[in-house]
Amino acid sequence: MKRLSAGSAAGFAALFLFYHSAFSLMTGESYRTVMTEIVGLANSEIKTGAGYSLLGTLSSVGLSGSSGSRYTVAWGVINASRPPQLTMSTAHAFPNPCSRKKGCTSVNFTRLTITGTIRIYTLSGELVRTLKKTGNLDNMPWDLKNEDGRTVVSGLYIYHLEGGGSAKTGKLVIVR
Repeated sequence: MKRLSAGSAAGFAALFLFYHSAFSLMTGESYRTVMTEIVGLANSEIKTGAGYSLLGTLSSVGLSGSSGSRYTVAWGVINASRPPQLTMSTAHAFPNPCSRKKGCTSVNFTRLTITGTIRIYTLSGELVRTLKKTGNLDNMPWDLKNEDGRTVVSGLYIYHLEGGGSAKTGKLVIVR
């Protein structure tokens, strides 16, 4: 393991203090990998106790990488995403509100369980759309369309999430 320089350590400390986040750092003679999770108002809990899934490809840019018996690190970009959650306790929708004037074309439900059901309702209780979630990621997008494929109107909607033996209900605002 290589020790961080004072400047790098100060930069990481500033990042940690400025944003409410958790990060891990893996370094060696020819690499440094930082993984962060930034926690915001809609995502108020730091995820602990489970690993992250690393997706995508690593692209070499002519500099040496590092490898071992259980890993390979090369220069490039890694896209990281959370694995499915055990319960719906931290699930939420974003962006909320979703403003079509500002370019919002979909809402993402995140921190979901491996399988689940998302139901979106009007305030009067009419079912707008049902989405079935399966897969190894913790999120599911909604394209702002109803069951008939028409874009929904502006308003306040209620979403109900079920999965992992748990459920969660929330409000969602769509602005056209």
